[in-house]
Amino acid sequence: MVAQVNETYTATLELDPRSHQWMADIEGLPVHTWGRSLAKVKQYAIEALALHLDVPEAEVAGRINFARPQLPRPVLEALDQAETAKADADGAAAKAAEAKSAAARALVRDAHLSMRDAAEVLGLSHQRVQQLLAS
Repeated sequence: MVAQVNETYTATLELDPRSHQWMADIEGLPVHTWGRSLAKVKQYAIEALALHLDVPEAEVAGRINFARPQLPRPVLEALDQAETAKADADGAAAKAAEAKSAAARALVRDAHLSMRDAAEVLGLSHQRVQQLLAS
């Protein structure tokens, strides 16, 4: 065995601008591979590391941290904007769900509407209103 298998390894991923293929390097080791897709290059990196360490692939599969792919700056900025927008949307969705729950409780408990009438007002099914009240 060449190295300790109980270590955690980091693989850098980079898109070759000429061949449009992904390259993976295991930091600190002479382990390099490439593939046509991210999924393939990750699979090949696991295989190459296992081969280098002379261990079964299962022993290293969970021990490789794949770093965020190295991409051109404008692409990374677009990814950051997309991640920020998704986080904002997730936050808004959570607030909307809480507001809908509060509205269902107010309609049924305070306004004394039936669950079916509350559902009609909220544009939901009466089963969904029942779920909202139970949570």
